[in-house]
Amino acid sequence: MMLELPSQVAPQWLPRLRLCCLWLLMVLSPLQLIAAPPNAEYKLKAALVYKLSKFVEWPASSGADKSGRFGICVLGEDVFGSALDALEQRKAAGRTVRIRRFTQSESIGDSCQVVFISKSKRPFMGAILQKLKGRPILTLGDTEGFAEQGGIIEFTRGKKRIGFLINLESARRSGLKIAAPLLDLATVLDSPEN
Repeated sequence: MMLELPSQVAPQWLPRLRLCCLWLLMVLSPLQLIAAPPNAEYKLKAALVYKLSKFVEWPASSGADKSGRFGICVLGEDVFGSALDALEQRKAAGRTVRIRRFTQSESIGDSCQVVFISKSKRPFMGAILQKLKGRPILTLGDTEGFAEQGGIIEFTRGKKRIGFLINLESARRSGLKIAAPLLDLATVLDSPEN
């Protein structure tokens, strides 16, 4: 049995119900974002950070922290969350991976062989890349224009896939050798930065 409401009653409570639902959505959505695990894109990028290190050769003199570990570091807001922590204790360049997070580029020292520079550092990107220039550190980022500013590998996004833009001149200046199979998969920027 279905009850029929008079047509005059529906317009009075329906807008209030919609407003209440909209309010609940606005209040609860940020809570879900805070508690949400890293999205699929950054889970994939976390795996790529590790995989890319297998296609890069560091100079023998490259720094290592006192424990002799291979540092994979995030500078700025950590967009990876726990996805990057899953790489801890794996091997890269013959050493055990150690994940570190920094808010300031001055803190990096010799503890990082790979540094992902978060979009949260966009206003300071040029200065950060200038400080890391020439050091044996693989710089990664997904900020548009990252490679043109001197970053070594920029993650790009296409239809349903993540691509790479590699600044080969920056890699050479840092003493890093990038293997041909990775170069074949990437768009290569082989000219000095502006």
